[in-house]
Amino acid sequence: MIPFGGGALDPSGWRTFQNVGCLRSTASSNALTQELVELYFNEEQALPATVLVAESQPGARGRGGKVWSAPEGRGIYLTFVRRASEGEPVSLIPVAVARWLRDAIEENTGVVAGLKWPNDLYVGRRKLAGVLAEARTQGEDTYVAVGIGLNVRGSAASVGVPGATTLEEEGGRPVGLAEILQHVLDRIDRELEAPDWAAEVELWQRESVHHPGDVMTVRRDGQEISGAYAGLSPDGFLRLRTKEGEAVLSGGEVSRW
Repeated sequence: MIPFGGGALDPSGWRTFQNVGCLRSTASSNALTQELVELYFNEEQALPATVLVAESQPGARGRGGKVWSAPEGRGIYLTFVRRASEGEPVSLIPVAVARWLRDAIEENTGVVAGLKWPNDLYVGRRKLAGVLAEARTQGEDTYVAVGIGLNVRGSAASVGVPGATTLEEEGGRPVGLAEILQHVLDRIDRELEAPDWAAEVELWQRESVHHPGDVMTVRRDGQEISGAYAGLSPDGFLRLRTKEGEAVLSGGEVSRW
């Protein structure tokens, strides 16, 4: 058993994750996993699938370097890193992880969240969680690090970020950090053992907050692109019907939806 957040994690059932590190605090678990990958590359060694979770992350960030509030004892802040299998669709990994996280939350707490492209979880118009993926390739090896930030404890107002919410706010009952983390890691570990990547886009779209024809605006590279939501491409990219034709966006920030 691994002590965490006033409880404990049981890794005995995991088949994918081989290393688990629980930290009191780290500036950023994504940054720490990047250092691990570089270390193993330099030593020409294979990095086992590893999870780093911290009780607080004062340097946590989201897409585009945006700050993510990660105070001690209030949420789940973790990054897992693993080597991508040959032919694995790397662009689908964060899409899939967001859905797995969503399902684990509903199964454990009854809170039903929707998936906002590219990889956020929302309850209504309030953000509950975010996923951030980064890849590093050297030679024939690609490692993908996926960071997860999930607001768990306290009221929505206590998060201190406009438009945010928590599991306790939405579920109306206390939620144990170790309990929800166990369910999240169990689900991700199980999915990674035998992923069905071909099914992920359709499954993501079923739980999406976006519906065909919804007008959206995406900010990307200092420009805004507006159009009607037309689903995701097989790679997990956003399809928008614009005045100029269909645009397929691999990344960006949805500013209006």
